[in-house]
Amino acid sequence: MSSCIKLEKRRYLENTYLFNLETFITCEGKDDRGTFVLLDETIFYPQGGGQPSDEGILQGNNLQINITTVRQIENEIRHYIGAENLPNLENLRVICFIDKDKRLLNARYHTAAHLLGNIVESLYPKLKATKGHSFPNQAYVEFQGTDLPDVIRLQDALTQSINSAFAIKIFEINPAAFEQQFYKLPYSIPENKDFRVMQIAGLSPIPCGGTHLSTTNEIGNMIIGKVKTKNDVVHISYGLV
Repeated sequence: MSSCIKLEKRRYLENTYLFNLETFITCEGKDDRGTFVLLDETIFYPQGGGQPSDEGILQGNNLQINITTVRQIENEIRHYIGAENLPNLENLRVICFIDKDKRLLNARYHTAAHLLGNIVESLYPKLKATKGHSFPNQAYVEFQGTDLPDVIRLQDALTQSINSAFAIKIFEINPAAFEQQFYKLPYSIPENKDFRVMQIAGLSPIPCGGTHLSTTNEIGNMIIGKVKTKNDVVHISYGLV
């Protein structure tokens, strides 16, 4: 645990396309992953929800600090710097630069996972998306159920949805309003707190804290890989080219 706990302003929730930001280091600490810093505001997405973290650098006071990975630990967004013997960094004003290409690739894969979940559930209502892993080159979505989707039909539907450039919106809503407008959540959420939701066009909205694109055509070419089933779970792999 670090010496100060601060809930950073999480700008990655507001704008996927914000690639740099001026802020300051509020705290530094060390845990079993290594040395980390906390920021007053951050554009670095922490690994979670099946999505890898952002990477990048901090620049300030003639220093360039590499951010090798980011994690959320309780209420802290820990930016691991993979460096030793640096001067005291607390209160240092820095400019954050995230790796733009990796951010957009991760957002493409993450958005593609949601689109895949939506399309499969639309075509095969007995299948329900339960798990997604959107790391590049190892991405998949799992569904509860026994129906085995037709790959050609699924591929055609995905390609059509991507080419249609459907708008993607992000909004916050409280659980009661969400269940009244959409569907009953399969898990509990604090009733007195709004939560973040992403929705592709008129498809089913999905609670999610990841980074997403503005339109489906930004996903690019999406290719369905292996489709297999075991123990009432359908596993669909996918890739982007």
